[in-house]
Amino acid sequence: MSSSAKNVRPGAGEPLDAIDERLLAALVADARISNKQLAELVGIAPSTALMRTRALSERGIIEGFEANLSLSAIGRSVQALIAVRLRAHDREQIDRFTSRVPNLPAVLSTFHTSGSVDYLLHIAVATTEDLRDWVLDNLATDPVVGHTETTLVFDHIQGNHGPLP
Repeated sequence: MSSSAKNVRPGAGEPLDAIDERLLAALVADARISNKQLAELVGIAPSTALMRTRALSERGIIEGFEANLSLSAIGRSVQALIAVRLRAHDREQIDRFTSRVPNLPAVLSTFHTSGSVDYLLHIAVATTEDLRDWVLDNLATDPVVGHTETTLVFDHIQGNHGPLP
């Protein structure tokens, strides 16, 4: 298998070439980089950089750009990981949970997992009292939820923002 053939994302079509990989690396490092700076960094014309970046978005390789906020600066310094086990594993129960809980304001991420728990929630709230109330109000009283286990997060150390080829 050639090195470029293994860089095909399922459903993405054509493989990434060296220019695509350099564009992605630059955007992962700084998503706010100007198109002109991006083109200079990669060594292509600005029009080519714009066209290729748009194509990467259209192919679903770039899913979006986001602002990373300081949770403590916005009053949500208490983070927790909450393991959730559902009472039943039927489509209705799963759909009820996934249509409601991931959209709650405190929820940063929702992971559907295998193993002893069904979901892992990453949430951020202002205080430990808010955490207790959030679990009681949103999980403990939900008839779909069978069990929860809450783990406080002391520090969240970011990893690589997009494993690149």
